[in-house]
Amino acid sequence: MSELTGTTDPRPGTSGSAVPGLGAPAAPVALRVPVDPTSRTAFLADASRSLSGALHTDRAVDLVLEMLVVDVADWGQVLLRGRREYVVRSRTTEGTRAATVNSVNLPAGGVLGRVLASGATDLVPVYAAVEDLDDALTGVAPDPGIRESLARIRPMDVLSVALSARGATYGVLTLARRAGEGFDADAVAFVEELADRLSVILDTTRALAESRRVAAVLSRDLNPPRVPQMHGARFATYYRVAIEQEALGGDFYDVHGSAEDWTAVVGDVCGKGVDAAVLTGRVRQSVRTAALVDRSPASILDLVNRVMIAEGQETFVTALCVRGQYDGERLHLTLSSAGHPRPWVVRRNGTAEQVEVTGVVLGLLDAAGYTETVVDLEPGETLVLYTDGVVEAPGRRDRFGDARLHDVLAAVGPADASAVVESIAVALSAHLGDRAHDDIAILAIQPSEA
Repeated sequence: MSELTGTTDPRPGTSGSAVPGLGAPAAPVALRVPVDPTSRTAFLADASRSLSGALHTDRAVDLVLEMLVVDVADWGQVLLRGRREYVVRSRTTEGTRAATVNSVNLPAGGVLGRVLASGATDLVPVYAAVEDLDDALTGVAPDPGIRESLARIRPMDVLSVALSARGATYGVLTLARRAGEGFDADAVAFVEELADRLSVILDTTRALAESRRVAAVLSRDLNPPRVPQMHGARFATYYRVAIEQEALGGDFYDVHGSAEDWTAVVGDVCGKGVDAAVLTGRVRQSVRTAALVDRSPASILDLVNRVMIAEGQETFVTALCVRGQYDGERLHLTLSSAGHPRPWVVRRNGTAEQVEVTGVVLGLLDAAGYTETVVDLEPGETLVLYTDGVVEAPGRRDRFGDARLHDVLAAVGPADASAVVESIAVALSAHLGDRAHDDIAILAIQPSEA
């Protein structure tokens, strides 16, 4: 690769090198944007205002390039350090181009590598003719398409300025001007001052982007997963969080195992929002791990309880654990409760009855002694598990309560599991209106040959 080597640029405040070629760069003149103190201050203030509302990094970078290309430079590029690669966006008078560049493809000895390593400004004259121009410009524009757009405006001066914030250089702003309209000392100072302002704003958008990414990962991993549909059992669910803007809650459900022998759990962590959601994820994983050892619901709850006690959790969890086994005709369910609301069974004749199953909440007593209850479901019958956000949902005069839940279940009768859950959700929504409420989770289980 041809290095960008030659005579050092004589202008103060920069380090630079010339690309060998024919002729010499013309003496630089002032930018088209006035650089007197008043005009400079006005331009910088306008740039800050324009970027202040940008919430996405790509949009902020595009705004930067739109402000600079034509008014300040003939070509512009912003390179930002990503999690695994560099993100590059450039603009010419023809429009914007985006690319990603692997870190191994960024020459350490090139202009961008030097600016990233040192944080110092670099000014490079590029002459009218040069051998191996594509290789020579790789250190300035690592993407081939972007490099081609840069090569078209030579002879030129290329100015690269560090983008730094929180004590680290995370990117480079590069501008190119045709020879004769290059960068004098005032112009370099102006671009450096502009880069200082842009650095803080772009760093903020990058931090917001990372926060959104973390939130998306948390939401994916901590929210209840999609339940499987397996031979012998059909499941239907409903989930509604108390703090909708966080999209995470303390209620959870989960189903895992094989079609012949599976485990379902519905639970409620004391608390709301992200903190509660983090604990629900841990409890859910503890249930899955315990089920690998013993699918007995009482044994599973006992192991999860001991884990919470050993970890010294400062909260408690209610849960209802169910083991399902299908014999070809009936769905045999074994239930164990840890202080959770009693589930309902909707029978084939349309009656709705609560299952008598009780136990101590998780994380409270070291030796809780969980017990089990067995329920058999015929085709068309449904077991409904739910969290206390259902019965405690506030209305205009009173809570939703067990009586209303019973009436909804009796009214829907021996319907499909999804219809049962939807009927509860519709009744709850009508009862709640726009009132604040607790997290809500519902899981319906029904025999199925499909």
